[in-house]
Amino acid sequence: MKILIVSNIYPPLYLGGYEVRCKQVAKALQQRGCEVRVLTTVFGLPMNALGAFPRLTEVIDGVRVDRWLNNSVFGPQPWHRPWTLFQAKRELADARRFCKVLADFRPHVVNWWNMNGISKLLVPIPESRGIPSVHWIEDSWMINDYGPNGEKAAQFWAGVWDGDWGPLPCRPLLRWIGNRWEERVAREGLPTRTFLNQPALVSFVSEYLRTMYRKADLEWRSSGVQFGGIPAAQFFCPIEDKNRVVGEIRILYAGQITPDRGVHTVIESLGQMSPPLRKNVSLTVVGVATGDHRPYYQRVVERVGELGLTNVVKLVGKVGHDQMAQIYKAHDLLVFPSTRGEGLPLVMAEAMVAGCAVITTGSGGAQEIAELARLPIFPKEDSFALARLLESLVEHPERLQELAMNGQTVALRELTLEKMIEQWECTLLRISHLSPTFREAPLERAG
Repeated sequence: MKILIVSNIYPPLYLGGYEVRCKQVAKALQQRGCEVRVLTTVFGLPMNALGAFPRLTEVIDGVRVDRWLNNSVFGPQPWHRPWTLFQAKRELADARRFCKVLADFRPHVVNWWNMNGISKLLVPIPESRGIPSVHWIEDSWMINDYGPNGEKAAQFWAGVWDGDWGPLPCRPLLRWIGNRWEERVAREGLPTRTFLNQPALVSFVSEYLRTMYRKADLEWRSSGVQFGGIPAAQFFCPIEDKNRVVGEIRILYAGQITPDRGVHTVIESLGQMSPPLRKNVSLTVVGVATGDHRPYYQRVVERVGELGLTNVVKLVGKVGHDQMAQIYKAHDLLVFPSTRGEGLPLVMAEAMVAGCAVITTGSGGAQEIAELARLPIFPKEDSFALARLLESLVEHPERLQELAMNGQTVALRELTLEKMIEQWECTLLRISHLSPTFREAPLERAG
């Protein structure tokens, strides 16, 4: 089976778990005998002297990765050219690159991942050419940028063709040019007025996300829920090998440093613990803040000093994903304080397999992991409640051990990459060989 995977970012360049899991799936499917090709963006590549990005092809873990597409979210925007014209030409170029990949590779199925920042012109193309497509959904990109029937994606192109983007005196001329340009694009088979998305399957990483999409009026003929998995062998650590010190807790926060991920709540909770018990805890913060979130990170750093926690809190910055297994092994407890609508947090599953106890706000899909493993839940942004919970775990170390053991057992049973890949490969095989009529049957929940 030939599978074309499309993702906005692909490791070793990545922002979060969506991209990491995409790479894990591509590698695993390739190792199971599938022919996998990845099409991704130039995110993270250096521009040349002319301000253009290289179109790089490389092989990662046996998988061909073409970094050929543009990324409108993370790429630079031209200040000296009309943005609408520039963006239209860039998206059309990406659509043509995509069509060339389809023609050259001839995949049996297209597997969409995170499309944030990628031209939505690409999405309807496979089905229009008789190639089934499948979405793996871990966040709200389709709600934000596409809409139930592609209305949000079509708005941009309606403005381009109808000449609604330039100075008022120029708009009749722009409309005349746009109409003829649209005719040429239509002859190429590129949809710009209608963006009907009729995939064979939309698979959500959590029931929370599927419900969110339904509330936004995005439903399809076939959808399912399949928990994302993590490579157990990479992260597994026997709990007895963690060298715990009774009465002390090595706490870990791992993730992006943004207000909605809640690291400030953890910092504040440490400041509210009773001093005798706080002497028995330490916190390591793994992650970075980018762009507009840098002032937030600076405020977190300042708050550590104001609360007198400089000897308690260690800020280590970004750590490569291949090093995270050792990070988990060196800690006893992961705190997941997110307030955002999480898909299914990768970091929670990794920590559980690595023998860390986990406590969480249960935000979004984190609630589903918490229910599976019976994890303690504290209210969002409630530093006082978190402080009391941490004090309880210091005073009752047997509870910490129990949480770690139960969490590891559940994660090894329900949240492994091996289980996910076996189910996902069966799904892709079934879809790639189904007749159009049989594809109408809905997929039951898996995982």
